[in-house]
Amino acid sequence: MRLFCFPYAGGGSATYREWGKWLPADIEVATVQLPGREWRIQEDPLDDMRKMAADAFGNIRGYLEKPYALLGTSMGGLLIFELARKLREAGDPLPVCLLPFACGAPHTPETELFHKLPDEELIDEIRNFGVMTDAVADHQELVDLVLPVLRADCVAHETYEYSEEPSFDFPIWVYGGMGDDTMERARLDAWAAHTAGESSVHMINGGHLFVDDRPELLMQSLVRRLYKSLEFAG
Repeated sequence: MRLFCFPYAGGGSATYREWGKWLPADIEVATVQLPGREWRIQEDPLDDMRKMAADAFGNIRGYLEKPYALLGTSMGGLLIFELARKLREAGDPLPVCLLPFACGAPHTPETELFHKLPDEELIDEIRNFGVMTDAVADHQELVDLVLPVLRADCVAHETYEYSEEPSFDFPIWVYGGMGDDTMERARLDAWAAHTAGESSVHMINGGHLFVDDRPELLMQSLVRRLYKSLEFAG
């Protein structure tokens, strides 16, 4: 099967680049690059979640010939939800499951609005999350590259307006960080409202970006969920 992976705000495909080392050979990691970062750095970043989903839709549509899952961290968790809706609307094959990491359910509003902060305060907050390292934050040229993408991502995530649609039938496996003070457990549990299938929350050691802390510790649980989803789909 193919595992499409989407980054957190300000992140790129590099987050998942090493995952192939820890996953079985029959699970292919497919990192999806968003505008404004890495090899798409010449493109303007998008500040609307549905436009992001449309961009991702165009990029993965030619690669749905085998069973696949959608995984996204923080902002990416909301992105995969909108992407799955777009795939359903188009009549394309649907994922065997969604895997939102460190992301509240789409119908639960964001309470902290980072996109409204001045540049310096936004950088300080993002440093606390671990999205921006001290080495980057102390280098003005790098900050100037990263900040527009980061702010656009925050706008897309924090101004998203949920609309009612039928729930999905495939499982939604949610992951949260035990040390993530920014995410209420109730917002993770609330993902269950978006599927008629199975849904559960799995808590991992680490903070909001536990995906960066010890990703290899995720793999055993992740593989079990992927294989279980394949059984349901089959």
